[in-house]
Amino acid sequence: MVTRKLFMAILCFYQIILVSEAFAQSPITANELIDRTPLKKHLKALESGEIVIVSRSNAEIDTELEVIISVLIPAPLNKTVDVLQSQSPGKDTPGVLFMQEITGKDSASELAGIFNKVTFGPSESDEVKQLMTIGPGNKYNLSKEEIAVFQRTAKGVKTGTTGDKAMAKAMGEVLKNRYLSYRKNGLKGVMPYQISASEQASPAKELIAATESSVIIKEKFPNYYRCLRFYPDQNGSNFAQQFFLVKQQEEDRPMFALKHLIMDIQPDYALITERQYYMSHSLNSLQVVISCLPYKNGTLVVLLNQVFTEAVNVTMGEGVVKKVGRVIVKKKILPIFENLRAAFKK
Repeated sequence: MVTRKLFMAILCFYQIILVSEAFAQSPITANELIDRTPLKKHLKALESGEIVIVSRSNAEIDTELEVIISVLIPAPLNKTVDVLQSQSPGKDTPGVLFMQEITGKDSASELAGIFNKVTFGPSESDEVKQLMTIGPGNKYNLSKEEIAVFQRTAKGVKTGTTGDKAMAKAMGEVLKNRYLSYRKNGLKGVMPYQISASEQASPAKELIAATESSVIIKEKFPNYYRCLRFYPDQNGSNFAQQFFLVKQQEEDRPMFALKHLIMDIQPDYALITERQYYMSHSLNSLQVVISCLPYKNGTLVVLLNQVFTEAVNVTMGEGVVKKVGRVIVKKKILPIFENLRAAFKK
């Protein structure tokens, strides 16, 4: 199978919408969560204020790398969530070139206004050249049909022109169609990537497997689980949801991503999931689940970061996989937890 370079996963919180509902008691306590996860072995470190990181590869999903990170915050849940909200990366975050919320009304005029923002600048000419000669491989996450779109578009580019506008238009169409397919069919609508003439990678299968492996959510938060697993058939009207188109600089290349946020914020718990169901290169897909639960006089914050990439499918020792996982956390996720902890230091 084609090897892909594992790139650092980026955790984005964005704006969290607080849902005003009747009091809802958490179906699971922080102590129960600790007892049922690897965090049990690290309780002493958590209670001493350390940030605990556990990374591993998933033997059942050979393209997955899973990272768990947790910290105890000496503040009530509502204040903890408020700080997470204030730290939400946005369009001014380094590396983010633009971020656009898609309201979900999906009118033709709205979608045209959003996806027409997909452009390639003068400094991104190498990206345009690659798209002009695109084929199956590990440079882009594209289906067989999407590759054909770029190939047809490239043939129509006049000699002597750069092709940047034509390639941007084709990319915008790919992103719009993937967004609409996900909104209509959920994970069933996420098309596979053609990674060689005969091989495909399926982000849909990966994200389905990741969601189904979330045993605690499935057991303790069944409505939330069903929304994650079966959106839009089970849409979870009580949950706040947002959709985004993002262009960011990754691996010194422009990368486009489509994101779905699902949030359940209650007085006694908070669940926040960010699902990147399409990424134009580097990673196959990404799913991040954050839970916040009251613990003694503070809040337990636990993050499960599930990254999917062909690079994990290479024969490598478990120690190497763990090292890669820790590099991801150290550079991208750890600073968020350090800032969260620092906000409540006395």
